Amino acid sequence: MSHKPFAHGFTLLELMVVIAIISILASVSAPTFTRQITKAKLVEAQNLATQHQSLVEEYILLEGLFPTTTEFDQIKTTLNDDTIVKSISVSQQNDDTGHLIIALKKSTGIKENQNITYIRDSNKTWHCTSDINQNVLPQQCDSLEGEEE
Repeated sequence: MSHKPFAHGFTLLELMVVIAIISILASVSAPTFTRQITKAKLVEAQNLATQHQSLVEEYILLEGLFPTTTEFDQIKTTLNDDTIVKSISVSQQNDDTGHLIIALKKSTGIKENQNITYIRDSNKTWHCTSDINQNVLPQQCDSLEGEEE
């Protein structure tokens, strides 16, 4: 009596079900991964902002005034080519108040020239606003764009 060997493996239907499940899981998790990548890149921008806030504070301590654009250009650090930050500048300087603007390069979840603006008020307090979605901004920043994704 001869025995037929049993075929071992998966059927086409079983493979299609597994692929469908993996596709569903990937489509559900992709926005979360994108948001986390964007948040990680914004940490770098936030670190540079904090460093430059300290430079501005030191300048105000020594000179008594918020630095002008020309003065700020002399004290700011040089940016690396691989940074998410396109430029760092100041604007609306008045006595000891002004804006520190971090312009960003296009990247995952970030459009070209979106920015984070740190505003130093007359109480010597820094406030953060941005045109980036609130769901990826640091907690202390307010979005000018809203909750859209």
